[in-house]
Amino acid sequence: MTTALVKVEGTTYLRKAYTDRYGHKHKAVEVTRKPYKKKTKQSKKRRTSKNRKWFSPKVHMDWGKDMTLRKRRRNALKSHKGDLLATGRALVALANVTQDRETKIAARKDALHFLELHKESR
Repeated sequence: MTTALVKVEGTTYLRKAYTDRYGHKHKAVEVTRKPYKKKTKQSKKRRTSKNRKWFSPKVHMDWGKDMTLRKRRRNALKSHKGDLLATGRALVALANVTQDRETKIAARKDALHFLELHKESR
């Protein structure tokens, strides 16, 4: 179950006089709180819209889960012009958005490999 937001009317209350931490004195004031939205349960499950569903990276890596380990990593690194950090971050992004378990595991392993190499090279 998900929640939906329902608008609730604002309330008015009297704020007492006070002295702030800088020593400024403030008078008592009647304050009206803005209306807020209250959450209620919703039975329909929300889905990701089609235009946001697909991962579109800035750099095409020619990376595939069915490729050999060396070929995958070579293609990914070549597409990012040898930048280990950029390659690692791109593969982390891929691993985070994919719903395919094999792709997630392979991308995460490759990402950790490139991030470790970057850490060692610093």
